[in-house]
Amino acid sequence: MTDQDPRTVDLEVTVPGTPEQVWDAIATGPGISSWLHPTRVDEHVGGAFGFDMGGSAEAAEQEPQGTVTAYDAPHRFATEAPWSTGGQSTTLATEWLVAARDEGTCVVRMVMSGFGPGDDWDDEIDALREGMGVALETLRLYLAHFAGRRPAVVESGTRVAGPPRAAFDALLRTVGLDGAMVGDRVVLTGTPSLAGTVEVLSPGEHRCDVVLLVDSPGPGVADLATYGADTGVGVHLTVFDAPGTDAARVAEREQPLWTAWTEALR
Repeated sequence: MTDQDPRTVDLEVTVPGTPEQVWDAIATGPGISSWLHPTRVDEHVGGAFGFDMGGSAEAAEQEPQGTVTAYDAPHRFATEAPWSTGGQSTTLATEWLVAARDEGTCVVRMVMSGFGPGDDWDDEIDALREGMGVALETLRLYLAHFAGRRPAVVESGTRVAGPPRAAFDALLRTVGLDGAMVGDRVVLTGTPSLAGTVEVLSPGEHRCDVVLLVDSPGPGVADLATYGADTGVGVHLTVFDAPGTDAARVAEREQPLWTAWTEALR
């Protein structure tokens, strides 16, 4: 991480891959949708940029929220999009920079700016630092294990009582991950099928995540998180095609199971 300007979110991560492979992951709609959220990118300056944090690729296509402001492949991608918190709105500028390093790796730097003044924006900045820090680690996992492959996604969430950190501790106990550490091989309990290795544990103040590199119900990445002032609990599971695994069929089977599971947490 770079030194922080208090009014920006400025993060970086080292990832495997060539600049061209990394560019596909951070500057195209299918690439971003493979590790973050369904996204539309018109691949030229002035093109539409759509980002849907809880829906589908179709929703991102239908409701582009922003504009591409730089598209210098494979090194610099930037967008501007409306953003709001606490009844206040702004235009949030996001810049992605890719720099090649030795041994087949790149450094990806992401800078968000344009936040307004006040406590509401301070909390939003802190929450985005926590959330996007985890997202960049998910990008690293995607490029290390699934680069260029497109997933099927299972996503479900609900609201629970208490602040995010207390809800996260309760969530870890519920799924049998209380005391788990990065690197542990785990099998979740009391949930639909989910087993793999703990890659990220991020118990933040505004957002808390545990990220697993999973092999059951199929090869992919799972993120269980708590977030927000009115605490949400969410599951985001991406499954990739592999020999013996049809990701779309796995997602179709697993979606109602995870929806029922999160509803039971209320």
